[in-house]
Amino acid sequence: MNVKIHYRITQDRAGIPQDYNGARHFVVREGEAVEDTARSQLATDYQVPHSAVEICRIES
Repeated sequence: MNVKIHYRITQDRAGIPQDYNGARHFVVREGEAVEDTARSQLATDYQVPHSAVEICRIES
């Protein structure tokens, strides 16, 4: 299944506050936790802590 995740990054990897909004398409399998998978992937891509990633909306 293809979903679109709208997210917000609240701090950079140094802990300095920032406000960045974006959206990205993810391919997920049935029964998979979409929000957890997206948060982990985004935190890894932006090199920020998981707590800095806020999922705002999920579209199918």
